[in-house]
Amino acid sequence: MWPSSLALALAGCLASTGAWAQSQVTRIWDLTLGIPVAQLPLGDYVDPACGTDGGPPARVLKGFDEFAQCPVEAGTGLHEVWFRYDDEMEYIGRARRSEILIRQYQANSLAGQPIITSLLIDDQGRVQGYRIVNDPRADSRTRINAFGLAELFKGMAPAGLKCTDLPPAPGERPIEDWFIKENCEVEVNGQTTRVEARRYYKPGQFAVDPNENRPTENLFESSARLEVFRRPTARQ
Repeated sequence: MWPSSLALALAGCLASTGAWAQSQVTRIWDLTLGIPVAQLPLGDYVDPACGTDGGPPARVLKGFDEFAQCPVEAGTGLHEVWFRYDDEMEYIGRARRSEILIRQYQANSLAGQPIITSLLIDDQGRVQGYRIVNDPRADSRTRINAFGLAELFKGMAPAGLKCTDLPPAPGERPIEDWFIKENCEVEVNGQTTRVEARRYYKPGQFAVDPNENRPTENLFESSARLEVFRRPTARQ
């Protein structure tokens, strides 16, 4: 269970969710699993590329129909295709210096956190899942609260989600006495939902460099991850 002191940080992380949800872009959690890639809202989903398990894009694709060029993941049995939401309206808001439009159409962020999105596609070209991970390239003052996205992800999960607090590995240490290393999972009707939250220092990471006695920048782990997928029943 997370300390109650995290409530303020989490509230700040989720403060912009309402305005963000008003955007007209079809979000990946609104997709019906099993739809063919040809039925994706291709005007909203742009720049497809092979995914890297929630990391940056790899091989650039001409379209989602080239999904087979991406390797099959061992964990899901599916092809991961990275993409980004079209952010034209957000940039119009920035050009107009309209904070309201920026918040409403902030396409590739969730609750104030930049995110990485990808679809999980089977060999027949049908979308069988998706993945959302916070973008680790965010500035430190933003990323320190990225773990809070996990609470939002839990709200998307079906009933029965079971969470486990993992112990620190050698060299891992809490940030400000708070150590969060949580894995959650539930399977309903063949659909798996996984949520992860992390907040700690990895081995060798410090707020203040022990050798130079200077504050460090972005040397910590704070992350959240959501995976929803159906494993393929047969491979061809």
